[in-house]
Amino acid sequence: HMFMKKCDLHEEEFPSEKVCADVVEAILGLVYIKFGIEESRVVACELGVSFTSHIPYVTSYGGIHVDPTLLSFSQNFLGVETFNNKQLLVEATTHQTCLHKPVPSYQRLEWVGDAVLCLAAREWLFCRDDNHSTSVGELVVLESTLVCNEALACIGFMKGLHRLIDHRDAKLPGRFSAFEFELKDNVRGLWGTDPPKVIPDVVEALIGAVHIDLGFNEGQRAALHVIKPMTSTISRTTFASIDARFLHPKQHLFEMAGTLVSVKAYTEEVFLRLQNVFPHWKCNMGNNSNCTNSKCFGVVRCRDIVIAVARESSNRAAVNVACALAVEVLKANPQIIDRLREVIVAKK
Repeated sequence: HMFMKKCDLHEEEFPSEKVCADVVEAILGLVYIKFGIEESRVVACELGVSFTSHIPYVTSYGGIHVDPTLLSFSQNFLGVETFNNKQLLVEATTHQTCLHKPVPSYQRLEWVGDAVLCLAAREWLFCRDDNHSTSVGELVVLESTLVCNEALACIGFMKGLHRLIDHRDAKLPGRFSAFEFELKDNVRGLWGTDPPKVIPDVVEALIGAVHIDLGFNEGQRAALHVIKPMTSTISRTTFASIDARFLHPKQHLFEMAGTLVSVKAYTEEVFLRLQNVFPHWKCNMGNNSNCTNSKCFGVVRCRDIVIAVARESSNRAAVNVACALAVEVLKANPQIIDRLREVIVAKK
């Protein structure tokens, strides 16, 4: 407001707080892209957004043995030659069920790694689009595709990360086996999987460990090294030419239809009770032998108009597949979106 007063603006001409906040973020983004993290910290302080410089992280534990296999894997997986504090790798791969282990679980490092990964993905997408041909909404879809649990779990699992996670959860081995089977099922694709959340969590924790141990720039490089299998797929193509099956289906759907549609998962029992809402399923569900392993239903609809339904073995997979089906329907029939808008207006 001090700046606006200097510009002799009247009170009624003041932009909203949201606009002011967006402009501050845009300035910081510009400085970061052009001059790097240190200069953006300086400008942030000048704008009144206070950031401290890097504070070394000191572990509360010591003398922890680091398995050479874990060290070698982490170096290859993250693209890092050496670590100052190798014990962070143990923390990054320790599940919260290891109650009596002197090392804390990966959760704090995962929290850091999530932010590191998102920034790395956003910067890569922004710099890749040097001719400004991709909208913000499309960038959001691409970011979601690069950093989502399904993508990180697939990358981590294919590299063998699950074998290095220290846990005491009796259910996890079965979840790993089920996920391996889902990945081999090419018919359903990546979005038809339900990955154990521990795998993408540990991926982010390892990235967080690099950031904490080696600093900002190394953390960004490690994040991009991890998601290179995904970025290499879209590095030389426009958003419009990317195969829709590659994009995160739920985010892609919301970019196409916005608030016109809603997505919800149902158990088989609840879904069967909603036969009046979904009449085209009425005669099929009661004695379909294929339902035994597919007891979750994802439904995309606009009010009481059903656009797509998918039956899968988990809520996540059912929602993703239903959204993917809806995207295909809307791409093949773009006039449907205008019709849905008319429905919304008519029912207000």
